[in-house]
Amino acid sequence: MVAPRRSDRPGLLLWFNTATTVRARLLTLEVVAEEMTTTPEDTLRAAGISSKRQAQYQRRMSSLLAGRE
Repeated sequence: MVAPRRSDRPGLLLWFNTATTVRARLLTLEVVAEEMTTTPEDTLRAAGISSKRQAQYQRRMSSLLAGRE
């Protein structure tokens, strides 16, 4: 009696499952990293500071640091 040939399918399914799991985790990490990024503009907007007010502040600070008043 000839032994039935063992299928390679279980190994293929294991590989596919592992690859899918790793890909899902990497995608989740990228989304979390993108969500955690906060720009200076976001911080100013959250504090209620307009871009016009921020520009005035920057000009004043530049003048003070340059020794002009």
